[in-house]
Amino acid sequence: MRRTNALLAVVGTMLLCACSAATSPDPNAIKGKFDIGGRLLYIECSGSGTPTVVMDAGLGNSHDTWKSVAPAVSKLTRTCTYDRANRGTSDAAPMPRTSAEVVADLRALLKAAAIPPPYVLVGHSFAGGTMRLFAAEHPGDVAGMVLVDPTPTTFLEGECAIVDAALCATLRGGFAPGKNPEGLDFLKSGPEVDGAGPLPAIPLIVLAATNHRQQAITDPAIEKQIDAFWQAEEAKLAASVPGGKMTVITSGHDIQLLQPAAVIDALTSVLASIRPRAS
Repeated sequence: MRRTNALLAVVGTMLLCACSAATSPDPNAIKGKFDIGGRLLYIECSGSGTPTVVMDAGLGNSHDTWKSVAPAVSKLTRTCTYDRANRGTSDAAPMPRTSAEVVADLRALLKAAAIPPPYVLVGHSFAGGTMRLFAAEHPGDVAGMVLVDPTPTTFLEGECAIVDAALCATLRGGFAPGKNPEGLDFLKSGPEVDGAGPLPAIPLIVLAATNHRQQAITDPAIEKQIDAFWQAEEAKLAASVPGGKMTVITSGHDIQLLQPAAVIDALTSVLASIRPRAS
């Protein structure tokens, strides 16, 4: 009996230790809201190492859009996702807004949360422009980029050149600041991004989707032309940086949700190309 009790005590101690180790918090984790000057923005980070991967979501999405990507990347290096103003649990901000205001918010958030550069920037859709603007304005802070089916800065003009006038008016109306939940102004944001100057010479991978289906467009031939337009613009973007790469992914627009492994692979490649130079 005494021997049995001793054995149970040992097993109990082992289980307690295992449970304690499994539930111990990540000492590098951040999860909460930070004041960026009268407004609070939400951010969460996990993992350790440098550079820090910072992910920005597409129009209308929150940080949860990276739920199939961020955990895997956080095993490679510190990884952060956040909610822009007017999304998720972040505070509201005056609308309409442009990419320049989004970049200013993100810069302030990273400073408030004490997350220093260098950064690998990841942007999906509209946030592809946001991250381009960030990198062009602060090249010394950015070590690499992965752009996930980034929206061309001239996508409304490009798509309107393909469709008829009535459908063009529908597209423009659908993307007006008052028609999206963040009040983002595409027509003003595009020139901000294009006017900021070239991207720095950093590792860049652009992931291009094969399907940009939109509710207002029902003609398969027009859909194919729009897909070709997006891929041509994304190829130009990749080519604007020495050694930049574009990879076509058989997927809809939300590659991070539909083909998350492609985003993880791209980030793994970018990180691998950065770290030997830093060592």
